[in-house]
Amino acid sequence: MDPKHQRREEQLTNDPFCSANPINHRGGRWKKLHVLEPTDMEYITVGKQFKDGWKHPHKTEPCVKAIFKIVSPSHFLVAYYQYQDRILQDLSPPMQFSANEQLLFHGTTRACSLGEDGLKTHLCTLPACNLCCVIRQSFDVKKCGTKNRFRRFGTGIYTTSVSSKADDYTQNLNEDALGKSRAVLLNRVIVGNPKRRRRNAVHLTAPPLGCHSVIGEPGADLNYEETVVYHNDAIRPAYLIIYCEQTETIKPKLRFRNAVKALFNTPLVT
Repeated sequence: MDPKHQRREEQLTNDPFCSANPINHRGGRWKKLHVLEPTDMEYITVGKQFKDGWKHPHKTEPCVKAIFKIVSPSHFLVAYYQYQDRILQDLSPPMQFSANEQLLFHGTTRACSLGEDGLKTHLCTLPACNLCCVIRQSFDVKKCGTKNRFRRFGTGIYTTSVSSKADDYTQNLNEDALGKSRAVLLNRVIVGNPKRRRRNAVHLTAPPLGCHSVIGEPGADLNYEETVVYHNDAIRPAYLIIYCEQTETIKPKLRFRNAVKALFNTPLVT
């Protein structure tokens, strides 16, 4: 086998998000969405990143309901690795190891009830469901601006380390999901050598010469960080996070008292 081809096969087999990796097999098969248990280290790590990234002071921190790992077939990830190899040639240590790959959030429209109750894992085919489209086919630069016309750093794919910022771009179109929960994606993004900007640059269709992405920093035109890549193969979805507003829980003692009152229809002495 050609050494280069063998190296790629090893990459895919060891990739935690690839269907070729044995850890993603269940009974000899793999699923696109693999639900993570709250005790899983992946769940804990992703949940912490989501919580730590909730920066907006006026937005109540939500409760995570479910986290899914997104598993993809080998051919889906080959182009991602090929792009990463090209970026690696331009970089020097310490970014040479991963091409400065980062996990960043992206909010989009959900037209179905994917992820609800931790059970609904079938991707829909509704044209308006950008969430299922991204999970199935990844991102497409051509769709930039279809929801929000303003493009702060031009035509690209927008992500952020701030989960509460990504939340601003989530939307539920399905009535069954309205008011129940929201969905956000955590994605693998090859940031490479970024160009850092504090001012808008709406004309961009590619990163500046010598750079591979644009990072918008807070302080002038921006309140919260965002990272933009301009190539489809610079990003792949990695996790789906389902979350909802925090709700008050009834104390166990009160639940018991209310149950007794309902059962015997008799007021309790306090």
